Amino acid sequence: MERPTTKATRWIKFIGGRNLIFTLIAGVLLGALIFVFYHVRFIFEPLAIIFKTVFAPILLALILYYLLDPIVNYFEKKGVKRLYSILGIVVVLLGVIGFFVVWAVPKIYSQTASLVEDFPNHVDNFNQTVQRLVSGTMLEEPAQDVFGSLEDVVGQVITTLSDSLGDIQTFVGSIFSTVSGFFVILFTAPIIAFFLLKDAKGFKSYFLKLMPPKFREDTNELGGILNSQVGNYLKGQFIVALANGLIIFIGFMIIGMPYAVPLALLVTITSFIPYIGPFIAFVPCAVIALLESFQLLLALIVVWIIEQVLNGNVIEPKVLGDQLKVHPVTIVLVLLVMGNLFGLFGLVFGVPTYTVFKAFGVFLFRKFKQRYNKFYGEDEGEYEQTEFSQEEYPNN
Repeated sequence: MERPTTKATRWIKFIGGRNLIFTLIAGVLLGALIFVFYHVRFIFEPLAIIFKTVFAPILLALILYYLLDPIVNYFEKKGVKRLYSILGIVVVLLGVIGFFVVWAVPKIYSQTASLVEDFPNHVDNFNQTVQRLVSGTMLEEPAQDVFGSLEDVVGQVITTLSDSLGDIQTFVGSIFSTVSGFFVILFTAPIIAFFLLKDAKGFKSYFLKLMPPKFREDTNELGGILNSQVGNYLKGQFIVALANGLIIFIGFMIIGMPYAVPLALLVTITSFIPYIGPFIAFVPCAVIALLESFQLLLALIVVWIIEQVLNGNVIEPKVLGDQLKVHPVTIVLVLLVMGNLFGLFGLVFGVPTYTVFKAFGVFLFRKFKQRYNKFYGEDEGEYEQTEFSQEEYPNN
């Protein structure tokens, strides 16, 4: 005997009927699962510690891998064994690092310490210059008030920095754990990168074998997308940052900019941050140049304009091209969110992280459209562009 069917009213159809009830129940069960996991989150603390421990070395190792893999592949095509190419690159890198430690680090430290020591004198000279210009005018008293407050703030900052740089033993002792952790990362990351370069194909094959056969093709496609998009971006951004830092350093040497080495290093680091990086680096450089002389500030602006023109029209188009087709508004929003969540790390790696999530998001949405077409497409109309390929991914 057939069960009588209840006729759905317009209201039931409007709210979705049984589909809505099923969705609400699924949502409640998901909320309950999240609630339970939140109250037993201490179980996952060891996993969080493991993740924090291995994340930084693996990330640095991947960056080294993406930077060095094209060089290794080039020499391999020329007939040089892969292992020999890697060992040769390691020797060259050790020489570069040794040169940097011997030549650049002492200069960075000495010029930074000199900047801290001389900054009050620069402020005082600038104050006297402005006071002479506004002497006898209605701006004389407001200028005295402003510079009086500025001298107090600068004095407090300089005292703090001087104490830190002056008492080396206390300074080193307070950051020993941080420095030791940093050197552990520097020591372990090249080892991981070495084996990635040596056995990249083996790692990929082993990982694909772990996946169910049904998902291997999709996994291989996703891996190729992430490798080309994120890897090329990191490699290209590293080259762009080095080029920007070198151009600025040469410009600073030409115009006689004080503290050229630490300021050029600051430009190199902030070049990893899209759009807002140049502004972050320009502000301290402009302040130091202005405290030195107005003519030096004008020269700095000329150097900065030349660097920005070369970067925007020559360096970035040649190095990065259209590897990451992300709208500028999206990049700004990503930087705001990631910077607020993770600070400098979020600003530097926000865009690559967004690209990873975008790749998975596009892939999952394509799978959803394929499933929709399977069950509803014949009656309600089908979605288009349900395939997911490496060639068309940047356009989505």
